[in-house]
Amino acid sequence: MIQRDYLMRMINMMITMLLRLVGFKNAKEYPKAILDIQTTGKALFGMDWDRVQQFSVAQMMELFGSDLSVAVPKAYMVAVLLKEEAEIRGLMSGEEVSIPLYEKSLDLLLETYLQFNEPVEERHQEFTDDVLERIRRRPLPVELLQKIFVYEELVGRFANAEDVLFRILDVRPEFVEEGIHFYERLLKRSRDELAAGGLPREEVLDGLSELHGRRS
Repeated sequence: MIQRDYLMRMINMMITMLLRLVGFKNAKEYPKAILDIQTTGKALFGMDWDRVQQFSVAQMMELFGSDLSVAVPKAYMVAVLLKEEAEIRGLMSGEEVSIPLYEKSLDLLLETYLQFNEPVEERHQEFTDDVLERIRRRPLPVELLQKIFVYEELVGRFANAEDVLFRILDVRPEFVEEGIHFYERLLKRSRDELAAGGLPREEVLDGLSELHGRRS
């Protein structure tokens, strides 16, 4: 389990920052918002925020140590700060400027969610879904699509998972085996669960049949 005291200290610092950012955004004081993110980032991670952003997701997880109860909350906080910076940069300079930041934020939000198959804190899914909706239809790296695929199934949005599955297959046909396993897992669920996830049993069977055809 995540160390609750350590996590709560980080979350409280994040909440305080988010409240300040609301005021900066409402007043259109975007440079002050960026400075606040940079200051908070340095306070949380002990290094300049610009340097933190230069690490890949894998490097970040390694940097924060092998103890996942520490590394995962830290990586989650990076993701939230990146999300906020992406929004502010977009307001300042246009949407295109914010896309790389949103992509890295989403990658970290998904990575930290999937490490425990549960949210780090109560707004984790809310933040993840917010970023996901902003860039869902854009071309995304296949590695990120694979994380989205796993996440959508985990949170019970099976139709969304299927959409992502076929995007992956367009780029990586060998992913067909994972797709077959996906449909086989869904067939173990009740009709009500499948309907709630937007993918009725009949569509699951159709998808499974199609992927068996692709495999042969």
